Amino acid sequence: MKHINHSPSRRYIEVVAISIFVTIISFVMPLVWNRCTELPTDMQDWSNQEKNLVEALVPFRCVAGKEYNEVASLIFTDADTAIKQLFHFREAGQDDSSTFSSAALFLFFVPYVFMATIVYGIAIPSGLFVPSLLSGAAFGRLCGHLLHKLDHTSGTFADSGTYALMGAAAVLGGMARMTISLTVILLEATGDMQYVLPLMLTLMAARFTGNVFNEGLYDIHIKLKNIPFLEPEVPTIAERHEIVAGQVMSTDVKCLRPVERAGVVYELLRNYSHGTFPIVDTASQGTLYGTASRSMLCTLLQRRAFGSPDVLSEYDGCGSLGPKRLSPLVQWDTIVRAYPCYPTIDDVEMRPGDENCWLDLRPHANTAPHTVNETASIQVG
Repeated sequence: MKHINHSPSRRYIEVVAISIFVTIISFVMPLVWNRCTELPTDMQDWSNQEKNLVEALVPFRCVAGKEYNEVASLIFTDADTAIKQLFHFREAGQDDSSTFSSAALFLFFVPYVFMATIVYGIAIPSGLFVPSLLSGAAFGRLCGHLLHKLDHTSGTFADSGTYALMGAAAVLGGMARMTISLTVILLEATGDMQYVLPLMLTLMAARFTGNVFNEGLYDIHIKLKNIPFLEPEVPTIAERHEIVAGQVMSTDVKCLRPVERAGVVYELLRNYSHGTFPIVDTASQGTLYGTASRSMLCTLLQRRAFGSPDVLSEYDGCGSLGPKRLSPLVQWDTIVRAYPCYPTIDDVEMRPGDENCWLDLRPHANTAPHTVNETASIQVG
């Protein structure tokens, strides 16, 4: 994350520059191809979907209605239309002019993968799901086309559209490392159960091959952004040394008392980004009273649900307070009503004198939090 540009102006310039670069490359690629292919005429056995895909072919610098540009038909059309063309266009042989040639697929695949990789890292919402499908379909169809050429159209290998489907599954599975869910998604898209076994084998091979080099892209992003994510499996070092919970837990825990000064709560939320804080009764030898969520604390501060500094001189434990509330009660439905746009600490305005006011957290605390003994094994926890 240290290499990410955090300046808004530089991010804007970066987006504009990359947009211009991608636009130029996307326009130059069909110009470089500069070859016109005749539209298929013998379409008696073709389905209506295939005939509609023929009408979507782009006649860039070609005679409209008679010819089309193969590279432009993949770039200048919508991504879903290009994927359908790669999946459904028939591969009848080495000299079939109704399909995408090997050179056109190669000229499209290499720059497209490069541009998709660059665009994914800039400061705009851009995914990799559809680009992975499209680039994988192009690469798979390229492999199928080459196999048909090597076989001299004797019918040994499957149709190139099948190889396009497997290529799309391989690239997407290698990026996301999904297996079962992606198999179901692609089966729902194709509606043909005969692809179950090939898709499963392809996705498993893509996952195992990718795991040899690195983790999945989403797992890498979780670590780059320092998102607290608990893996389903315990690290091998923990199993080898039989590590317990007390050896991995934090010792400098930021806690609150059941009745706390509003200024203390405000400074704690301002300086630390934890989502939940433990409430510990320091007057009774550190007894865990419960937990308080960050959203709840911010809501209480924003609504000024704290009592006067005169209601209590100094906190000396819950036992001496009794059931008396020291601050106004905010109903739970009022707190959850703001979901998912809970107030943040930046929305809280502290006035002069508010720091010494008392905030009674007892009515709002979660008094039954999940706890783990410090001697418990982390494999069990």
